[in-house]
Amino acid sequence: MSALEGTLVVSLEQAVAAPYCARLLAEAGARVIKIERDEGDFARHYDTVVNGESAFFVWLNAGKESIVLDVKHADDLALLKRMVARADIFIQNIRPGAVDRLGLGWEDVQKLNPRTIMCSISGYGLNGELAELKAYDFLVQAESGLVSLTGTPTEPARVGLSVCDISTGATAYGEILRALIERGRTGRGQHLDVALFDVMTEWASVPLAYYEYGGKRLTGTGLDHTQIAPYGAHHTRDGLIIIAVQNHREWINLCKVIGRPELADDERFRTNPLRVANRVALTAEIEAFFRQYTRVELAKLLEAGDIAYGRINYVDDVLKHPALKTKQVVSQGRVANFVRRVCDESETPRIVPGLGEHSAAIRAEFG
Repeated sequence: MSALEGTLVVSLEQAVAAPYCARLLAEAGARVIKIERDEGDFARHYDTVVNGESAFFVWLNAGKESIVLDVKHADDLALLKRMVARADIFIQNIRPGAVDRLGLGWEDVQKLNPRTIMCSISGYGLNGELAELKAYDFLVQAESGLVSLTGTPTEPARVGLSVCDISTGATAYGEILRALIERGRTGRGQHLDVALFDVMTEWASVPLAYYEYGGKRLTGTGLDHTQIAPYGAHHTRDGLIIIAVQNHREWINLCKVIGRPELADDERFRTNPLRVANRVALTAEIEAFFRQYTRVELAKLLEAGDIAYGRINYVDDVLKHPALKTKQVVSQGRVANFVRRVCDESETPRIVPGLGEHSAAIRAEFG
């Protein structure tokens, strides 16, 4: 039996953050009903790369049921309220204030069912001067300072994944599970206000602390770590290799690997802050050795010295990676492979719902 079997989730969702949260709940065994407009979740139309469907939509929505509702129509709104009244979890990420105008704000939901857990996902929270500001992933990457911590010191860069949306969806999932546990003790639901900006700035606590308490503004450093050295990419005879030295013991080991044990006590490199401050000189010392070897040859030396290393893989390399775990989903009647989450052990391929595929059955059930 799955952990959330028998749990009903009603999700008034679109794009990435809320759909990702709801998909995690579906993978834990919950029944998830996705509410869509006539034109569907706009993520359906991002591309047509997976059997004619959007890669985003297939990834985020397998295993859900889809019903099309026009919540501006009284009958459809009444149906949605009946669904929420029976729901264990109600998720929504439409514009702040919109559910209140529909009569589905937290006070309304409590009256419909005091056991319902409501999760509202937004860019900057439901209140405050920025509540109405549009908050797509890229915009929050910029507003939260994330792009300034990525790229290079002079060229901020966007993270190549929807990291704000995904992290917020995962955070909301965890908060919902916590609320379910608490409901088991109290018998009552609660309202969870989860904002993309809050999640990303909490993740950025260390860079923020560096500036507030150390007066140092951290910036992107390419493939190097901003606060640890050596921790980044280095040139070999035939390309780049990644190394990660996280403590003094590993630093001593690396000095032995490159045949320079005396560097461990060099005044420029004795501590991690000194190595970060003297990164250019440190890189020169390391690469004087690394450039004599190919990546394969160097990997053997690093393994023997117990030094963490890695390769820079492109997506085609990752698809062939021995550690990659995949699962099957059904899209447009055809099987597609996607990455399997650690805790998703289902052997039955989940089906990506067509727009409104379950409308008739759900209307009959809740009507």
